Amino acid sequence: MKRRNVGCLITLGAILFVFAGFWMVPSRARRSLPWNATDIHEFYEAARFGSDFKRCLKAKMEERDFDAYATRLMLTEIYDPGRHADLGIHWGHCEESWWDPPESLAGVRFESSKGEEYFAIADWQEGYVYFYVLSW
Repeated sequence: MKRRNVGCLITLGAILFVFAGFWMVPSRARRSLPWNATDIHEFYEAARFGSDFKRCLKAKMEERDFDAYATRLMLTEIYDPGRHADLGIHWGHCEESWWDPPESLAGVRFESSKGEEYFAIADWQEGYVYFYVLSW
């Protein structure tokens, strides 16, 4: 009987460790920032069930660090309004006063494929990097 209780406790401990790690580990977008990034703001919202979520991140960083940041996030394509307008990519709304992304998408780095229910974009403007990801 004691052996069974120990097994249950170990299993429960492992599950709690995984869930605690999920909430305590910074997001990939935040971990990918250069070490000298400052004034970091992040917003995350998820549906109760399923994989629907959005994340907004804004951080002060040097323009010279932007390409490396976008590459770490696998944002390898450059948005062209003429070629990519049908992808439905946009700067989404975040319920935070600090969220003020650029209006234009021209030249932003992104990851998406037609028909996928996911996209991620990043841009650098006036000293700040803006990152937005949406999955629905």
